[in-house]
Amino acid sequence: MKEIKIITKDWDKIVPNNIESYRRVGGYSALHKVIRNFSPIEAIEDVKKSGLVGRGGAGFPTGKKWEIVAKNLSKEKYFICNLDESEPGTFKDRVIAEKNPHQIIEGIIIGSYAIGAKKAFIYLNGGFNIARVMLEQAIQQAYDNNLLGKSVMGAAFDLDLEIFFGAGAYICGEETALINSMEGKRGEPRNRPPFPCDCGLFGNPTVVNNGETLANIPFIFKKGADKFFAIGTRDCPGTKLFCVDGAVKRPGLYEAPIGITVEEILNNLAGGIKDGFELSFIQIGGASGRLAVSSMFGEIPSYSKNAKIPLGSGAVLVIDKFQDPKNIALSWLRFFQRESCGKCVPCREGTFRLKAILERLVNGEFDKNDREDLDKLIWVLDNTTFCALGKFSVVGLKDLIKYKIIEELNPVKKKKNAN
Repeated sequence: MKEIKIITKDWDKIVPNNIESYRRVGGYSALHKVIRNFSPIEAIEDVKKSGLVGRGGAGFPTGKKWEIVAKNLSKEKYFICNLDESEPGTFKDRVIAEKNPHQIIEGIIIGSYAIGAKKAFIYLNGGFNIARVMLEQAIQQAYDNNLLGKSVMGAAFDLDLEIFFGAGAYICGEETALINSMEGKRGEPRNRPPFPCDCGLFGNPTVVNNGETLANIPFIFKKGADKFFAIGTRDCPGTKLFCVDGAVKRPGLYEAPIGITVEEILNNLAGGIKDGFELSFIQIGGASGRLAVSSMFGEIPSYSKNAKIPLGSGAVLVIDKFQDPKNIALSWLRFFQRESCGKCVPCREGTFRLKAILERLVNGEFDKNDREDLDKLIWVLDNTTFCALGKFSVVGLKDLIKYKIIEELNPVKKKKNAN
């Protein structure tokens, strides 16, 4: 497998809190190129041409999102980098901020220029202490070097950037809940439409992009949109950061082109299963991710609508047969029940009821009525909740049933009539 790096390429060459070390490897040359040679519309066209899609999970085309806000005639626009990252098993955005904060900041400045925003924010998980220090120092250095503030790089473009600290709520990874949080309201999702691109922070057009998404922007303008588009797959160009953990020889953070198979992630990146362990399944995308069993190891996780395994946040958890899948299923529901914002009854009550059923399953008190109720609750959470959190809460559980990983959850066979 050919090694291709975009985001992590220079991490071993720079000092995170030293802007000059970032500049020595070409840092802020993309911003200089954009401001000197691109109109905002031309910059957006290059991002669209690159095929970059959001790396937070949804996979929405980045250039299209920028274009919607850029075309809005509102005088006040905002650009927000989402660095909340509360998906279990996911730590890519935090590590980018710790290893190369200027990479994110350069992406934010280019994005703000493209959409016409004069104010930008980094919505940072309040528990990311090292990332906070690195970002604060990097922002100050950017101001000191005329990369933020009045007349950025001498151009007719002003931009202020500040950090907003979130409380680490999973639901605030959803962009409208994040915006509510920044406005001092409860962190819960809004009705859509209107979408943030039309009516976001304080009622103004707003772009919300994931940290990893923005870390790709400097490469696109330094190397060219065509170069980026040639990496990965046609419908999902570029690379992806994979957070690999569990029963593998080399857990850690890896960058690889999108198009890599489940088997290649397991064996080529993570070194395969630990000696003496036997694989049960792999969960891809965090606690809300789909499961991959051995028969699916040739599948390619991606953001394509037709992907059998959605890539999501890029978290990869390898589960061995020493682990009890009942306890794993319960841990999923405990997480989602705790993180439910409580806005809608199906999610607030459904996750609570489902957690209670799984607790009985773990304790050996699971009965026929629980099995019937479990199917009903899965349907309710999958189809009736206000936002996607309810649907996410049962993704893994549905696959445990589908692949018959937990015997008690296997579909009950109906007896044939004696007649």
